[in-house]
Formats: sequence, structure tokens, C-alpha cells
Amino acid sequence: MNDLLAKLQIASEAVAESPAQRPEQEAENRLAVVRLGIATSLFYALRTKHPATAAHGLRVALFCSSWAEQMRLDGELRDRIEVAGLLHDVGKIGIPDRILRKPGKLTVDEQLAMDTCPSIGCEILRGCTADPDLLAIVRYCNAWYDSRRDGETPRGDALPLGARMLAIADAFDAMTTEHVYRPAMSRDRALTELVHSSGTQFDPNLVHDFSRLLEARPEILQGSMVNRWLQQLRPEDSEAFWTGAVNPSVAKTHRTKEVVRRETLFNQRLLATLKDGVAFTDAEGNVSQWNVAMERLTDLPAEAMIGKQWSAAALRMRDTDRDRDDETICPLQECFRTGEAVRRAMIIDAVGTDPVSVHVEVAPVHGEQPGSHGTVIVVHDLSDREHLERRLDTLHKQTRLDGLTRVANRAHFDTTLEEMVAATVAGGPTFALVICDLDHFKRINDTFGHPAGDEALKVFANILRTQSRDGDLVARYGGEEFLLLANACDNATGAKRAEALRQTLESTPIEALGGECITASFGVTEYQSGDSAETVLARADRALLKAKDNGRNRVVQLGLGRMSEVAESTLRTGWFDWLMGNEEAAATKVDILTPVPIDLVIEKLRGFIADHHAEIVNVDENQLSLKVLSGASQGGRRRVDHKISLHAVLTLSEAQKDELLTEKATPGCSTKVHVEIKPIRNRDRRRRELNDAVAQLVASFRCYLMGEIISRAE
Repeated sequence: MNDLLAKLQIASEAVAESPAQRPEQEAENRLAVVRLGIATSLFYALRTKHPATAAHGLRVALFCSSWAEQMRLDGELRDRIEVAGLLHDVGKIGIPDRILRKPGKLTVDEQLAMDTCPSIGCEILRGCTADPDLLAIVRYCNAWYDSRRDGETPRGDALPLGARMLAIADAFDAMTTEHVYRPAMSRDRALTELVHSSGTQFDPNLVHDFSRLLEARPEILQGSMVNRWLQQLRPEDSEAFWTGAVNPSVAKTHRTKEVVRRETLFNQRLLATLKDGVAFTDAEGNVSQWNVAMERLTDLPAEAMIGKQWSAAALRMRDTDRDRDDETICPLQECFRTGEAVRRAMIIDAVGTDPVSVHVEVAPVHGEQPGSHGTVIVVHDLSDREHLERRLDTLHKQTRLDGLTRVANRAHFDTTLEEMVAATVAGGPTFALVICDLDHFKRINDTFGHPAGDEALKVFANILRTQSRDGDLVARYGGEEFLLLANACDNATGAKRAEALRQTLESTPIEALGGECITASFGVTEYQSGDSAETVLARADRALLKAKDNGRNRVVQLGLGRMSEVAESTLRTGWFDWLMGNEEAAATKVDILTPVPIDLVIEKLRGFIADHHAEIVNVDENQLSLKVLSGASQGGRRRVDHKISLHAVLTLSEAQKDELLTEKATPGCSTKVHVEIKPIRNRDRRRRELNDAVAQLVASFRCYLMGEIISRAE
């Protein structure tokens, strides 16, 4: 342990001395320079204060840029919205660090301090711009569409269009980004939250326009706007908003690549491969590095912790001899107080799993350079509990491996997927499925030959394998198609990991292809209520097809994720009615209220039909009749016999005002779906599994429609 601490101390000092920046910071630099011009220093100042906020602003700006392009907004207005998106949180420069870096939720007073950000931001921007429209967007980007503060702010359509758009993009990015106190939401779940708040916090028309945009182009955050900024914009084109002369040498200096020192690369590689969790903090306890093993042990990603204060309470850590409710003395604070290394046996109360026994060691780090003092925290896993991922070690058996790539074969993947679905249905952790396909693989074989194509497959499989985690399963499904089954992983995290794989692949030269790099398309989904192994795989495959149709070399995410289960009493009809063969009583009837208009409901139902391989029996003006197989898929000679054939009739209508979930919801923007379900075959009426199959189908309808069950129809 002491040798490890010595190595890490040397590595941390190398990082403190190195002028190199992370690759993502270099990308941020280039984008900020071409969009902000001489005002780039404002972005740099914000990133120095709080890197996570600057990265959030960049994502929001790119999102608004794509949205403005789809709306065909005037070029000047679009430029103004992009600049406002980048700097809408610049007011956080004036917020105390203890609030910005607090790992938990804010108190009322702290939230009031955060509410002053727009006004502080306007004061900062007023020193370098006199554009009233730009300042108005920043000032009102947090204002509610239906504000109850009469006379203080504009309301409704009186708010600037850019501010209303920015509010939606800002909230969506915040919900789909990982935080210490809350995991990232899936895109569909975040959209549902936006729709629920439309008419009150957000412009309802813009929310539905935003929803349609993501339904048609789920990959909108990727590629196109980044390329536009880098290829079509010049720093001098962005000076219209700012006072002062342009200094060309400044922009040139910002674009100059900095040399990455060998010690930094060694440090990054060392931290990535260590089995122990490792974190570095500065002299105030703010986290500066957080390795992969620490992510696994605490279930918190690096992006949620970098810049936040390390706190045993926030990480759900306690001493082994204390109960959960007892106060634990934080080992980091004890290290600061004594100036000596602190070693302690502790327990991490992980969410959704058994507690993890760990050994924590916190040691002070004293660098030679100013500001390089801090601590190194090493967390060693002492737990020997059995996880689902432990059983995946059997992949090393020859019968379960693909002969060419040495990852799992299709048969083993099918078995594992069934097991993970069953475990999740029984209350275990959720999981994500990533399906990926090499782009233009036929051209690779035709140009370089099949041996070179085989080498490309091996390289791709190796990238998937080296970036997988304990408990993940990497499999070759066939040809150039691969799968990553990520245990204890949600939709948002799965998409983030797929994007990291995509970037790694497109920057990896392959010797057999003459040093060329290849690309792949990715589809991501998460288990959601009512799913079977077949529907999870079908939805991931549908996301992959969208990625290919929308230009390849991108990641598309579909699915809402697991919702709270439907109460059994809501769905259960008379068992004796089915036994007696009463046709009318045999039908289960429920009303599902979904906060989206009918045209979006139809799009969602198309996805349901595709994923469930449902058969359309009849389509009327506002009614859809389907034949669906539902129920647990078990082993046997004919697996289809274990499914129950159900007839589902869905009637769509605009929700009435007394049926809306919120008072501010707009009737024309919500849809009521009346669902009637009954078995088709007489023999299915007597099966004990019938109620479970119906409940599974209703839960699936509810997830695909992003709705809530408002009543059991009589």
C-alpha cells in the first residue's frame, strides 16, 4: 500500500506541474474560440471556477444550435442563442465554492443564492456587450413560462424566444447528466418530465416541438453542430456581440496544441488499470481525479464527482462498527486535521445492492508547485459477495466463446440476456444493452480482403472487451455486429459508454487496413417495465437502425427505463369469468394518459409494434387493433407455446380537462389511450400465467407511451 501511495504521489505531482489539458478541454477550447471570439476568456474563467458548469453550457449551446437550425431561425438570432447558451451560467463565477461544489442537495438559502446567477451573469456580460437581446436571453433563461411573480418578469410569449428554448435545453441536459445526488435520466424519461412541466415552467408549444425533434433525430447532439462551428465559423465572425478590438494572436495561441507529458499519460494509464479505487483532492477537499475502480465501488461516475467535495456521508460510507444512522467522522477531514495518513475499515451502503466492505486510506500529498497540495484517497474492496457478474467468468470456457474474436458467442449472450431480464423482473438492478455494427464493412472486405476484415473485427472486439467492466458481457452476435450487455447500468450511462467506444474506435488506426481507422454505429436501450428478452433486443436493434439511417458513426438511445410497477388490483379482472368463458368479462380495460399529442402517440406505437413483432389486425380512424404475444419466455421445444396470444384494442382520443394530471396542462397536447386486452385462444383463458401476461403487456404499453394509468375502465 505504501508503494502504491508513493507512486500515486509522484504521479499527482506530475499532473500538477504539467501544462497539458485533458482532450475534452482541448475540444472545448476550439469550440469556444470559434463561437465566442475575443470573449472566450469568459468561458475559460467559468471553467476555471467550475469545469462541470462550463461543459454543461457547451452542450446546451450545441443543442440549441441544432434546434434553431431545424426551426430555420434567422442567422443572427441563432448566433445570439448559441452565445447565450455558452455563457448562460457565467453568473456562477460569483457564487461561493461551498455552494457550487456541495455534493448534496442545496438548502433553501443556498438555492436562493443560486437564483441570483442570471442577474450576476448579466452584470458580467454588460461589461463586454451592449446587445440588449443577448442580455435578455441570459436574464430570463430561468424564468418560468407561467410565472406567478406578477410584474417581476415577462410571462408566456412575452419572454424572449431564445430564453424559452434555452430553459428547455438547460433542463433537459441537467436531467440527462449524472449528479452525485441523482443519477442521469434516460432521454425519454427526461422528455416526460419536460412535458409534465409544460404550460407552467416551459413553453408547451416549444416542448412538443422539442419532443418531435428528438423523436425524429435522437442523435441530434452529435456531429453536425460541432462540425459547423469548427468548419464554418471563424473567431472574427463572433465579434459582433463584443466591444474591443480583435487580437488575432490570442485566437492563434488558444488553437495551439499543447504537448502532453509522458508522466501524465503514465498517470492516466496507471489510474485506469488499478483495481483499487483512487481519488485525488485539492487542499480544500475538492475532487480532481476519480478512477474507474472508484466509479465501480461508489456507483458514482467521475463527471459527477470532479469538482465536488469528497464527503463520506455523500458517498454513503460509514465505519464498520457503526449503524447507518450513526454519525461517521470523515477520514478526509481527519487527515486535514492531523496532517497524517488515516486508515480505516468502512462500509459503502450501495444503492440497490448489498453493502460493500472496503479499506479506506487517505494520505496527504505535498507537491513542490503552489496549489499542488492535497490528498490521495485509496479504497480497497474487501467484499467477497457473489454478484451476477461474477458468474460471467465462465466466458473463458471454449464452448461459450466466438472462435475469431474470443468474446462471447450468440448462444451465451441469449442465455445471459434471459437471466438478466429474469433477475431484473425479480427486483434486481437494471441493465443496458448496447448493439453496435461496423460501418461499411463490405467495403473493407472488398478493398483490403477478408483477412484484413477479420483483423478489423478483432480490433473492435478488443476495444469492447478492454472498456467493459466487471459484470459486463461482450458478445459477437453475427458478422460485424457486436453486443455489450452492461449490468447495473441505466440508459443514460449506457449511451455515454457507447459514445466513448465510438470515439475510441474512430481514432484507432488498424495496421491491416494500411493505418486507416474505421467507425461503427451504436444503438442503446435499457430494460423497461413489461420487457422480455426479445423486446429489449428488438428496441436496441431499432435504435441501431436509426443510427445508420441518420448518417452512421453515431449513438442513438431509445427507451424510458424501468417505471414503478402497476398495482395488481388495477389490472386484475375476474379469474372465474375467464374460467367460465364470459367474453365481455374476460377483457381487461385500462385508460392510459400520456402527456403528448396524438401524432407522437402514433410514433410511439410504431416502436411498440416493431419491438413486439405485433400483428396489426385492423386500423380505424382513431382505433388500432393488435395481436400480441406476451408472457414469460421459457425454455422448451417450442418457446412460442409458452407465450399467450392477446388481442389488444387501443382507442385514441384527446384528453379532457378533468382528466389532465396537472391544472396547467393543455388538453390538446395530451392523449388518452383506452386499452382493452383479452386472450385469443380458449386454452389461454384457463392458464395461471394469464394475469401476469396481461399485466406485462399493460406495463409495456405504459412505458412506450410514457404515460400513467388513470383508471381501470368499467
